[in-house]
Amino acid sequence: MKKIIAILFMLFICSFIFVGCEKKSSDVEKELPQEEPKEEPQENQTEEPTPKEVVPGSLYIRYVLNNGKPDVITKVSSLDNYHFAIPKSDGHTFEGWYKDEDLTFVLHETDLEMPTDENDITVYAYAEWSTDIYDVTFKYNDEVISLQHVMYGASAKEPVGTFKSGYRFVGWDKDFSNITKDTVINAIYEKNTDSKNIMVVLGNWMNNDGTISATMKARLDLALKAYSEYPFDYIVVTGGMANSAARISEAQAMYDYLTKHGIDSSIIIKEDQSMSTQQNATYTMKKLENIDFKNLVIVSTIEHFVNYQTIKYFNDAAKSNTKIFNKNINIMIYTNNGAY
Repeated sequence: MKKIIAILFMLFICSFIFVGCEKKSSDVEKELPQEEPKEEPQENQTEEPTPKEVVPGSLYIRYVLNNGKPDVITKVSSLDNYHFAIPKSDGHTFEGWYKDEDLTFVLHETDLEMPTDENDITVYAYAEWSTDIYDVTFKYNDEVISLQHVMYGASAKEPVGTFKSGYRFVGWDKDFSNITKDTVINAIYEKNTDSKNIMVVLGNWMNNDGTISATMKARLDLALKAYSEYPFDYIVVTGGMANSAARISEAQAMYDYLTKHGIDSSIIIKEDQSMSTQQNATYTMKKLENIDFKNLVIVSTIEHFVNYQTIKYFNDAAKSNTKIFNKNINIMIYTNNGAY
């Protein structure tokens, strides 16, 4: 009996020791660092990027003014009710915007589009201008001498019709070299108190169709030049119908040319009977018998005075006409080589 009890006691002790050891082993395991479990990578798995917000670019219009001023660049925020700029330039009228430098293709507001990506857009707009035109009126009192249409910044042409019987043309009351607006320019005259000056323009053969010859035109252009430089009270145009086929006298053709170029018809005397230079001189003196004049200027091309006895003819005609001879006149010539 005692032996059985001893065996049971020994078994109890051994079981106690075994449980203690197991407990300590478990505690040690708990104190050791535990390794994190690793996740096995999954095949074909990609990370999706976060989508970026797209900011559209800007629309710019580069206005090329084409008037000597620098380009103007404008940023367009919205096309709603957008209108192109309307520039101004002195002496010019704006006509519109174009896509190209040659001003071939018109640029419309409907051609504009706002950017749809992040890139900026620049649209070129080329300006077209027209030059303004102004009226330039040359006057004496209420009489219009010349009406001209002159572009902005340009010069008007001095009229040829400034000759006035009994007066000496002095000049104009305004400068007309740079016209920037409608302008009225008045002629200034002084009363001519001296004895009258007479111009005589020698005729020339007419063309069969009634037009003036090149030689006659040259003489008439000299006459226009002469009376723009010197004060003449009367102009005598000479020459009958030497060419009957022309059906017009030389004097009439010259009268028409001079009046067309602005000379007052009231100062032109037509001598339309002569058929030669000598007769020009004789009939001219007859026309001038009742006019008080001191100087007689004969206008013709230099060849006329070289090849003909023109001055002698006029001197002889003045001496043979008692009314003229008593006036003691001076006879001069005006040619394409100058005045003598």
